[in-house]
Amino acid sequence: MKVDKSNWPTLTPVVRKRFKRTIAQMLDYNAALVFNRERKKQGLKPRKLPKVNPAPGRHAYQHAHPEEYKALIAEVRKERAPRLSEIRRAAKQKQLDVPDPEKTLQQLTKIAEEEELSGEQIAQRELAQRVLARRYLIASVLRFNPDYLAGWVHKDICARLERFMKAVENGENPRLMLQMPPRHGKSTLASQEFPAWVLGHHPDWELIVCSYAETLALDFSRNVRERMRDQEYRALFTATKLDRDNQNAKGWKTTKKGGFLPAGVEGPITGKGAHILIIDDPIKNSQEADSDLKRTSILKWYSTTAYTRLAPGGGVLIIQTRWHLDDLSGRLEADMKEGNGDVFEVVRYPAVAVKDEKHRKLGDPLHKARYNHAQLKMIRKAVGERTWAALYQQNPVPDEGAQFQHSMIQYYQPEELPEQLTKVSAWDLAVGQKEVNDKTVGFTWGKDITGDFWFVDCRHGHFDAFEIIDEICDSFDKHDPYTVGIEKDKIAMSVGPLLDIAIDERGLSSLHITELRPMLEGNKVKRARTLQGLMRQGKVHLPHPDTCDWVDEFVTELLQFPYGRRDDHVDAAAWLALLSTDTPMPGMNYSRVPVRASWRDRLRNFGRDQPRTMMGS
Repeated sequence: MKVDKSNWPTLTPVVRKRFKRTIAQMLDYNAALVFNRERKKQGLKPRKLPKVNPAPGRHAYQHAHPEEYKALIAEVRKERAPRLSEIRRAAKQKQLDVPDPEKTLQQLTKIAEEEELSGEQIAQRELAQRVLARRYLIASVLRFNPDYLAGWVHKDICARLERFMKAVENGENPRLMLQMPPRHGKSTLASQEFPAWVLGHHPDWELIVCSYAETLALDFSRNVRERMRDQEYRALFTATKLDRDNQNAKGWKTTKKGGFLPAGVEGPITGKGAHILIIDDPIKNSQEADSDLKRTSILKWYSTTAYTRLAPGGGVLIIQTRWHLDDLSGRLEADMKEGNGDVFEVVRYPAVAVKDEKHRKLGDPLHKARYNHAQLKMIRKAVGERTWAALYQQNPVPDEGAQFQHSMIQYYQPEELPEQLTKVSAWDLAVGQKEVNDKTVGFTWGKDITGDFWFVDCRHGHFDAFEIIDEICDSFDKHDPYTVGIEKDKIAMSVGPLLDIAIDERGLSSLHITELRPMLEGNKVKRARTLQGLMRQGKVHLPHPDTCDWVDEFVTELLQFPYGRRDDHVDAAAWLALLSTDTPMPGMNYSRVPVRASWRDRLRNFGRDQPRTMMGS
């Protein structure tokens, strides 16, 4: 059919000026699009796009006189070249963040050519973009979230999640643990984008997503469900469809019997299965993190409720901000190091790099487009060192230590140990031979003539009652301490009668027991202050780790105290420090006669036979 062009517009001077203005605005708009695309690749925030005021009749003229229209575009580019050069000079002077003019002109040429792409070419480009979104998680994220500021860290996480899904496909039971600062986009990727992408590939899989609050998990459920209702998603994953009769936010299904179940940590999920179990931030705040009862409850829920829902070959993904050394991630890591439990791939993303990494140098921010140096410095000052180390650096105990620092620890070689020492022993008792039980720890140190204290022995392990008695007696035989301190509790009171018998049988009549009363001395942190003060003054000396195998474990507990999983060595050493106030200097004529009891104790125990160990008082 022949098209009549007689009525199509002609290029009058006024119309020509109007067209040139619109073309210039379009070039600015397209240049801004290209520039923003480059900024997104660099993890930077996109700029605001300029406005375009369309000129009436431009499209008609373009079709009627294509050659003249191309010449008009070339004329506009030529007129704009000096202006772009001026912008470049201004950028060098003022150090403005603007695109390179030469590169921009090349990109404008490419865009101008794309404007004339045929419908078939546009369709091919769209199909290629769909293939990328199906194949790569990060491409899918950017397709549905054009404004998402994706940095190297998000691309790295997406690559790990892709491998995670492949491992589940192969039935490899993958275990992945990602530790990341707050407000860096981890929940968007792991709890929303990843589930939608997985169900696109495997509509028959069941996913369970848990968080510290059920309401937050429900938000994840709604967002994933809305994504799957999106027309563009349905075009991308044609086999994945929502079940019309089962679309409740509290748990919905696909037509292939797969689905998404949101749950709060410690909430009920029995009767449901999971090819992938996702736990996103199981701890809500510092109050929960500091509660030993809460941490133990979360671990019990994980091991008895959540973990048992896994399908054969299923994977566990834990993505969280660290709060405490003994939180869920910390406990699973500790079990893994001890040879118990699953082997996780643990990936930490500190807010500020602590060493040179593949994608950044020492001291660089994790995602500069969102939190730069100045912002992170302000956050660190506001939240304090402990919170900064835990939440932002993924290291719940700072490398230099919490209550006790590296600088406070002094080592000695065997030849440096003084000959004259007044020795004292202290025991922190625990009955149980399983690895999960606390250890029984007994320390012996000596006080020299200058008032310094030297650790000389440590006996620790998972002992039963008879082994504890043997260790106490053997230690006394070896060191003949001035006194032996034993914490008065139910364990000590049950061991006391057996200890009396052993003392009589072995003829250890000089063994004097000092009762250690926790109720009078306060909690463990308060009891450790005397030890902390002595170590800060440089008065405490430990054997070099090369000469004693127990020193490394003791030092680790010191640096992690009071946030560590175990503190048995610290507790025993703290009792030693409290006993040191009444310890005489070596060479003095001292007696092991007990200190006279107060009138309250004498009145309470009037008429009673006192055992030697005083554990019955």
